[in-house]
Amino acid sequence: MKAAIFEGPGTLTVKDIPMPEITKPTDVIIKVDAASICGSDIHGLAIPPGQYMKPGIIYGHEFCGTITEMGDEVQGFEIGERVAINPRVRCGHCFECTHNRGDLCSNSDHYGQLADGGFSEYAKVDAGQMYHVDQNIPVDIVAQVEPLACVVSSLNKVTPSPVDYVILYGAGPIGLTFIRALKAFGVRNLIVTAKGEDRVKEAKNCGADIVVDVAKETLEDVMKANWPFKADLIIDAVGRGNILPEAQKLINPQGRILLFGLDNNARSEIAPGAFVLDEISIFGALGKDFPGALELIRNPELGLDKFITHRLTLDNIHEGIEAMRNKKACRCIVYPNGLPE
Repeated sequence: MKAAIFEGPGTLTVKDIPMPEITKPTDVIIKVDAASICGSDIHGLAIPPGQYMKPGIIYGHEFCGTITEMGDEVQGFEIGERVAINPRVRCGHCFECTHNRGDLCSNSDHYGQLADGGFSEYAKVDAGQMYHVDQNIPVDIVAQVEPLACVVSSLNKVTPSPVDYVILYGAGPIGLTFIRALKAFGVRNLIVTAKGEDRVKEAKNCGADIVVDVAKETLEDVMKANWPFKADLIIDAVGRGNILPEAQKLINPQGRILLFGLDNNARSEIAPGAFVLDEISIFGALGKDFPGALELIRNPELGLDKFITHRLTLDNIHEGIEAMRNKKACRCIVYPNGLPE
């Protein structure tokens, strides 16, 4: 079968490799229907990498597929059923796993990052990582359940409401997912930062109330011109740059700052006293709420299809990677077994 293999720093190669085989009674083989290129995939291919990826693994952690083969102990699923995949495989034994914090498992595997993932015609997953999904939902939406699960989990931490004034940094694929989710949570006052005309257009198309092109205007000026006060909630969906120090100045007392974007090379300098004096809360987010995301995609008004800009075969995956790297794409969906008709 064909698969995209992470060879090492900056190198992703599409090549023929052996088909996966059932080796454990809980193993499942799926035919990959669709896989989405994530911003972390771009970070992992950077030099130096913004996130660690294990050399030699099949890349891609946002994917869905149809079951073709199951181990003897797999129950509750059927051959021919489409499933969503949670790529984080918990160890079950560490402090985090034994204290109801499994999403932070310190010994986890992660499909597409530390273990074989979904940029391949077929993938082997553990049955415990699979979720039933409405079979009528298009595959390019189901492939986005994983990033949506991350977004929903993070928003559950900061409980956005219709009366909140919200600033969202970032209009890439995860930022646009945040826009759609925030609207589903009832947020009415939302300013989104973007860079370049394409990103601004996509953010507006997804429902952002105000979009700030950071190459042309200042977020603080736009906020003061349109809002009576500062922000109640600020979300960093970028993970690098000068966002945290700026957010500290733009947040209301007792406001919440959600750190979602992840780049291990990023550094910020802040004044801790301001967080004390104004009782500002900071939340880090790494978890995944799959049940919440699977329920949310049943809502036809969620609109995750609004920002799919590229549909690609596996052979053309580098086209999508380069387009995302150059901010010429938002959501890129890869179809390892061929484009849908």
